Amino acid sequence: MFLLNDNLILDYKKEGLLDIEGLDLDLLHPTYYYFRLGKWAKIWDEKQRDYQPIELEGTGKNVLTIPARGYCLVQSLERFKCSSKVLAIFGQISALPRRGLRLNHSPSIDPNFTGYLELGLENLLEHPVELEYKENIGKIMFFNISETFPVREIQGTISEKEYKRREHLRSPEPIL
Repeated sequence: MFLLNDNLILDYKKEGLLDIEGLDLDLLHPTYYYFRLGKWAKIWDEKQRDYQPIELEGTGKNVLTIPARGYCLVQSLERFKCSSKVLAIFGQISALPRRGLRLNHSPSIDPNFTGYLELGLENLLEHPVELEYKENIGKIMFFNISETFPVREIQGTISEKEYKRREHLRSPEPIL
């Protein structure tokens, strides 16, 4: 297993082993890629006990306001596609905690994943915090795991159901 540097990420993209739809070369660094806040969010409404959807693009509203002690679900702007040879690890950027925000997410993107990252943002402060559409919210590192693949047999385990849910992603899927 080894970390893909910026040049390898671009090479893997050309070879179809990795794709980042919406890739901005200015956000590609030697060991990671910054990903951004996408156009959809759902803010938890405590009174209604449900999420209220918000669209940040095309509506003239390019700011997501997370209420004091509030929580919302967001989507990455970029859409990722990893082949069976690529695993990714990601986390929040350092600027989020300084603003009182915490990014909730799983720690990795599995091989054969295709889609947007679905994340939670929690406001830990007693006042609202704003984020702009396309603002950097996290960074992601990609690894070649070809020497560790295939994944061990999971038949009969708790993980089997979750892994089977992604089986259709093994076949190539164009990113629209």
